[in-house]
Amino acid sequence: MSNWFENNQTKSVIGYTLMIIGATWAVSTFVLQDNRINLLKSETDSQKAIAEQYKSKSELLQREIDAIRAENTEYRAWLSQAKDAVPVMVPHLIELKARVAELENRPSGTQTAETHTSEPPAEVYVYRGRAYLDQATGLVFTVLNVDVQRRASIAVKLPSKSAAEELTVYAGWQWKFESRGSEYMLTLTEVNFTGDSVKILLVREAQ
Repeated sequence: MSNWFENNQTKSVIGYTLMIIGATWAVSTFVLQDNRINLLKSETDSQKAIAEQYKSKSELLQREIDAIRAENTEYRAWLSQAKDAVPVMVPHLIELKARVAELENRPSGTQTAETHTSEPPAEVYVYRGRAYLDQATGLVFTVLNVDVQRRASIAVKLPSKSAAEELTVYAGWQWKFESRGSEYMLTLTEVNFTGDSVKILLVREAQ
């Protein structure tokens, strides 16, 4: 046998090399295949989780639509039964319009004093596609989109800025600004994908 190896060294080397290549290929194939399977499984689980969130959001929106339709039907039934509802409401509308006109015609100093003393609400929900305007500071906050990763695309117009700034933010994002001699802190406290909304907290800091 030793004489055969000595007489066939080239064949022995080639055979040994082919055996090593085959073993390496087999091991690599199984390892890579296992990695691909694990990766596909992870991606599948992630897609299932996202699909569940979209399903929950769709169900919530459908419930809201059904509630609005039921409320609309109730209002229509009430109006159809109360023939004098509209005539009764007209004087109130006229009174409200007169009140608005009176406030608009007041001197600017009076408006500024009243606005300055009004405090912003503690926390406010802002829904996608809507803008929130704080009368006390002039802050404008708009929600453009809310994604499944709990991030929100927003446009915020601070009183000290001349234009709105578009940002992608998450819960905990803060803005500090000044308005009418007071310092304010705006905090994004919640991003709700299912409800297509964010919650903001506006606080006037102590002087």
